[in-house]
Amino acid sequence: MKNAFKWVREFVGNESGLVTVEWVALAGAVVIGGITVVWIVMNNLQTPASQIGSNITSCETSAAQNSGSTTGCQ
Repeated sequence: MKNAFKWVREFVGNESGLVTVEWVALAGAVVIGGITVVWIVMNNLQTPASQIGSNITSCETSAAQNSGSTTGCQ
C-alpha cells in the first residue's frame, strides 16, 4: 500500500507529462484555427470567384463573336 501512495505522489509531482499535454493542446488549437481560417476564406470567396468566372466566359464569348477583339470586355 505504501508503494501505491508513493507512486501516486511521484506521478502527481512529475510535470514532464504536463508539458507534453500543454504542447499537444497548443498544436491542436493551431490546427483548429488554421482550418477555421481556411473555411471562412473559402466560403467568402465563392461568390466573387463565380462572378469572375462569369465575366471571363462573357469576355470569351464576346471575343469569339467579334473576330478576337476584346474591346468590350471589362
